[in-house]
Amino acid sequence: MLSRICSPLSRICSRLSDRLNSLDHIDPICVFMGVANFAMTSGVLLLAPLLICFALAIITGLVYMFFTTVLPLIEPVPFTLRYCAHVAVAMFLLFNVIFNYFLCVTTKHRGENYDIVVREMAEKTDFEFPEDEEGVREYEASYKKRMRERHRRMRERQNKPSDDSEESGSDSDSGRPAWVLLGSHEWGFCMRSKQPKPPRSHYDHVLKDLVLNMDHYCPWMANCVGYFNYRYFLNFLIYVWVAMVYAVSITYRIFRAVDQRRKYRRAHRNGDGKLDFDPSAHLGSPDPRYSHLSRSDRQTISFAFMICCAVGIGVFFLMSFHIYLACSGQTTIELHGNFGRRRRARHRGVMWANPYDLGWRRNLMQIYGELNLKALLPSTR
Repeated sequence: MLSRICSPLSRICSRLSDRLNSLDHIDPICVFMGVANFAMTSGVLLLAPLLICFALAIITGLVYMFFTTVLPLIEPVPFTLRYCAHVAVAMFLLFNVIFNYFLCVTTKHRGENYDIVVREMAEKTDFEFPEDEEGVREYEASYKKRMRERHRRMRERQNKPSDDSEESGSDSDSGRPAWVLLGSHEWGFCMRSKQPKPPRSHYDHVLKDLVLNMDHYCPWMANCVGYFNYRYFLNFLIYVWVAMVYAVSITYRIFRAVDQRRKYRRAHRNGDGKLDFDPSAHLGSPDPRYSHLSRSDRQTISFAFMICCAVGIGVFFLMSFHIYLACSGQTTIELHGNFGRRRRARHRGVMWANPYDLGWRRNLMQIYGELNLKALLPSTR
């Protein structure tokens, strides 16, 4: 995780040097696009370490407030059964949040595991994977020829003039990326990393890696979410949401008492600044301890409750979206492409179905391996 925080600056300097050395002539449009792309990727790289530190600070702060303020209020007698139960639940949720977050950040999308999975995919899809540079160049040439032909046929269907000077099969055509023109089990070629491109993989412009089943780049993790860490990402969202629900449930009564006390103080204050009544009689809480909280405790409870509500609501929508994607056999990138495919199929009067959708159960098994409680427990399998 430390390398994810410290390495962005060196990567930015390296990319800037490569871009300056690769300039043979000056084209204003190319220069503008290059500067814009460099500024965007550099901004993401610089922002990611700050977001990681901010996320860890929020987790640390909430844990500190739980053990120093919230837990003594809901269970003033330590080491009772209820006290130990709250500690056990909090530590279980904390460990799973940190475990999955750490693996989301540190998982790499290249290396030995990538090579093993790619070779297995090539075998299952009957793709002859090139093993040397000459084979890679031959496949690149055949891929460009194949894509030029598909672009030409697509222009003919759309009654557009053909452009036979098209040299790259990776460029967008009529707003469609090249991968949309490929079959569900058809291999492409990545023009940036110069290697065969497995089905459902995409090139990440921030990490400069070809990522299997790429979903999106997450600046909160300084990493891309894809085949090797999607299970950790989904479990992280689930455990964060459960932790926020737990935190809101144990602080709601205290926050309500604090909020009522604040409202009554504003509504019933007389001219000399004294209370006309005892606010503890109007707190609405059976526990009289809540009416004698110090100002710092009230501020801590209010801050913790509102932070947990805000984080819980935001994570709930993100978690629900990714559970839908996981159950329907899609990634975020594929979801946008599938909208266009479904619309074009409907325009032609045919029914389109996602070729990767095997039913919600088998779709989840592709992520978790097996559907039981072990799927949500900490594991690096």
